Amino acid sequence: MQKMILIMSLLFATLAYGKSVRILVEDNWPPFAAVQHGRPMGLSIDLVRAALKLENTELELVQVPYLRCLALTEMGGKEAGCFNSAKNEDLLAKYTFPNEYLFRSRGMIVGNRLYEKQLNRSVRSVRDLEGKTVALPSGFPFGKEFDDNKKIHKYFTANDMTSLKLVESGRVKYAAIDEMVLYYYLERNPSLKESIVQVIDLTNEPIYVHLSKTHPDSAVIKEKLDRGLAALKNSQEYGRLLQKYFGKDVPVEKFK
Repeated sequence: MQKMILIMSLLFATLAYGKSVRILVEDNWPPFAAVQHGRPMGLSIDLVRAALKLENTELELVQVPYLRCLALTEMGGKEAGCFNSAKNEDLLAKYTFPNEYLFRSRGMIVGNRLYEKQLNRSVRSVRDLEGKTVALPSGFPFGKEFDDNKKIHKYFTANDMTSLKLVESGRVKYAAIDEMVLYYYLERNPSLKESIVQVIDLTNEPIYVHLSKTHPDSAVIKEKLDRGLAALKNSQEYGRLLQKYFGKDVPVEKFK
C-alpha cells in the first residue's frame, strides 16, 4: 500500500513540474477554436497556451468535435480536460471547472430577416421564444433563463454554421449563437448578411476549460490553469490576444 502511495505521489509530482499537459479542444468554433490550414487556431487556444507557458508547461493539444470532447472527459475520465465550455447545472454535475475562465461569451438570438420583418419584431425577450424553435449547438448553454425554459423548442445542431443555414433557409426561424462567432461567419459568408438579423441579447457567460472529475491529472491541470490565467489577465498580453481576434474596433473590456 505504501509503495502504491509513493508511485502516485511521484506521478503527481512529475505532472506538477513536467513540461506538458494533454487537453482536448473542439475543432469548429471560430474564432475561438477551429482548424485552419490543417492546424489548430483560435483565441482560446492562444489563451490556454499562454497561461500554461507562464507555468513552464507546454500544451499538448488534441482537436476533436465538441460532443466527443465532452464525452471523453466524462465517461470514465478518458481525457483530463476539454474546452470551450460554459457552466450550467448539468455540466457542473459532470465536470470540474477551474476558478479562472478564459473569456466571456456574449450570447444572442438571431432570426430570419424576412420573417422578423413580417412579424414586426415579435421577440423582445427570452419568454417571447416560448412555442418557437431555436437552433443551437448541442451541449452548449446560453444562460439559465434560456436553458431552463422547457417551452422553447430547442433544435440541437452539430455547429453554429448549421444553425445559421437553417435560419437562412427558413427551416428554423431562430438560432442562439455567440456574438463573435456570428460576426466571424457573417464576414465570410456575405449571403448570410442578407438573411440573418440580430433579435435579442442573451447572457454574458464565462467560458472555461472543463476538467474530468476522475482523471488523475485534473487536479494539477486546474492548479496550473488558475495560476497561469490569473497571471495572464494581469498582463498586457491578455488584452493583446483578445484584440488580435476581435479587432481594433471592438471594445475588449466586455469580453474580459
